[in-house]
Amino acid sequence: MGSKVWFCSVLFGASLLGGQANSPDACPQARIDPYSTIFVRSAFESFRDSQKQGIIIGSQIKQFTYNFPSLPQLGDAVSIAVLKLYALEELVRPENTEAYLTLVSLSFSDGQRVLDGTDQRPRITSLVLDYLEEKEISEPRIEKRIAYLKGCVKDFSCSSQGEYAFFKSH
Repeated sequence: MGSKVWFCSVLFGASLLGGQANSPDACPQARIDPYSTIFVRSAFESFRDSQKQGIIIGSQIKQFTYNFPSLPQLGDAVSIAVLKLYALEELVRPENTEAYLTLVSLSFSDGQRVLDGTDQRPRITSLVLDYLEEKEISEPRIEKRIAYLKGCVKDFSCSSQGEYAFFKSH
């Protein structure tokens, strides 16, 4: 009698485990790509390519801020994803720095939208911005953008209007 109970328990447990492995929520996208690296790479390359041409299109910004995932939902995770994709030496190239700064500006525009509470503090982003600042990129526009972003990431107040006002005052 005891072996029948044991056997039924094993079958029941195996069926539960089998059901979990096949359920759609068993392996959500967040577990596969917790920093949205595929999305961040797409945004980074898109902004880098358009900035080479000297223009960012409003529809391009909407594509990366209004869909799911979106840059404002990432917060500090955007910098983690960028560091997983690119070496620091690559980020120092002006075209890559500009693209990264655009990602940061959009990712720190609305703290209410950040999905993960740990990404509501700019720990990694602050380190990357400090690194870029120390590398003394010899382009005044980039230096000003870094200075602006170092301030606005702290309270998620980054915006193109704020950046413009910052440039006018400095």
